[in-house]
Amino acid sequence: MSHHEEEQSTGTNNGLKFLVPLLLAVLVVALLIYLVKGCNQGGDAVAATEDTTTHVKTDTAAMVTGMVSIKVKLPNGVELDAYKGGIEDQLVSFLMTDYAKLGEDSLKKLWFDFDNLNFKTGSADITPESQHQIDNIAAILKAFPKSNIKIGGYTDKTGDETVNKKLSKGRAEAVKAALDKAGVGKQVIGADGYGSDFAKYPATAPESDRVHDRRVSVSVRL
Repeated sequence: MSHHEEEQSTGTNNGLKFLVPLLLAVLVVALLIYLVKGCNQGGDAVAATEDTTTHVKTDTAAMVTGMVSIKVKLPNGVELDAYKGGIEDQLVSFLMTDYAKLGEDSLKKLWFDFDNLNFKTGSADITPESQHQIDNIAAILKAFPKSNIKIGGYTDKTGDETVNKKLSKGRAEAVKAALDKAGVGKQVIGADGYGSDFAKYPATAPESDRVHDRRVSVSVRL
């Protein structure tokens, strides 16, 4: 081999020695980026609880991935268009049990949250899009004529508490009035507003948290 060929071979080897560790470093960085993104996307949501009252929520996973439409079949043969894990699904399942054995005190602490009920901002006016769920609740009460419910309204911790109590009560009463109009008023034994009494999040919490404190709920009563 000539002196020129030896120099060319040596230069090529030196270049390869330089490229190998560089390629390995790039691969390691790419792997780290992939793992970090995976960890950030895989966090589990933690459900908050109250000491004295349990609110049965819509399936969080269904809300994130797109709620799954189902047919909820009632004892009288009527089928409701609803969502898996929604208030209709869970309320009907509960009414099918021997819930009377729980007793009045336990029932007072168990609430089912509406998940497709909205009001015009700052008012007790139910939006037209919410009528479907009102009709579903009325259909459920008709299918379980011996069941009674109470309506509860709740707000987050922002604003004046006197105003919050008034607004939450107004919204609960608006739902009761809508159910009265649907022909099941005798089974709705009351409607009350609790303002922010049971709010889980402080007024400084982000909107994505506080929205869970603004709700209207149903409690089954004897």
